[in-house]
Amino acid sequence: MFNPNPSSFQEQFLHHLSETVMWNSRSEPQSWCFWWRFHPQNRHQTNSDVAKQIRQSLNQGFHTRNMPATLAAVIGKVQETFAAEMAADGVNGQDLKRERGWSPKTPEDRYPWQVIYDWFWTCKFPREGWSWATKLAGCGVKELQMKPLNSSEFRRKLDLGDIPSRETSLEPKEPYYLEVTLPESGYLLLLNCSQDSSRENPMTRICLSPSQAFQPNPRCQAHQPLYIPDNEGLVSSLRFTEVGEEYFLAIVTETPLALSWVRPDGEPRDIEVDEQRLGEIFRELGKQWQGKLFYKRFQVQEG
Repeated sequence: MFNPNPSSFQEQFLHHLSETVMWNSRSEPQSWCFWWRFHPQNRHQTNSDVAKQIRQSLNQGFHTRNMPATLAAVIGKVQETFAAEMAADGVNGQDLKRERGWSPKTPEDRYPWQVIYDWFWTCKFPREGWSWATKLAGCGVKELQMKPLNSSEFRRKLDLGDIPSRETSLEPKEPYYLEVTLPESGYLLLLNCSQDSSRENPMTRICLSPSQAFQPNPRCQAHQPLYIPDNEGLVSSLRFTEVGEEYFLAIVTETPLALSWVRPDGEPRDIEVDEQRLGEIFRELGKQWQGKLFYKRFQVQEG
């Protein structure tokens, strides 16, 4: 029985693709072939390696010699499902129809499964990643806690008085810090999404971690709090200037994401995430496969 039991953000997305492409397939080998051939951890695995994974998933009920025909059937189903969308992204349909025995002649040549893999994780996943992330993220009731910036609680030597704490309600222009406590170790990507009525595009996304301004060191240890802002950050607190909803999305990865704008010599204020940068985030996420998601909403309102 095909039941991959997805455990990460990337696997949830892959499972959705599998259900979309293989919905009418009664072939378990084909379903497992789709899963393992396009799994993010298998980009550099050979078809023989993938055949072994299929065989293991089917309790030895798959022969390696059947791999070419099984993969060809899967590629055909992918093309039937996504042909128009792939063409719109510039994928040449002829690249999915190589003759039997064909092999790459130049570094740019790719096997049909590689063309599909790259399209899944460098085009489709980045395009749909934000929408999927916000749908799949678990509510971080304990993981993401906003707290008033009180010198008795926080490590900064700031005397700001005794500011009362509220669970999910924040006061505008008051100083806060976010305490992030995650169930497992990894690297934290933290995005803040808010409405800005003064802009033509009212939706604003800010990258708080990693960033020179708020959290230069996104490495987090399981069950150990990570603070936003951190002592090594350039700002002293989080302040929200307008009433409305503040949405935080935390993505925890096994290794840090290589983001072009996150660098030691970067401009600290250059942390807004536009559509291009959002695509870059999800392209980098598509290179990994163990991402975990948490979200938390806070209401900024007058006291």
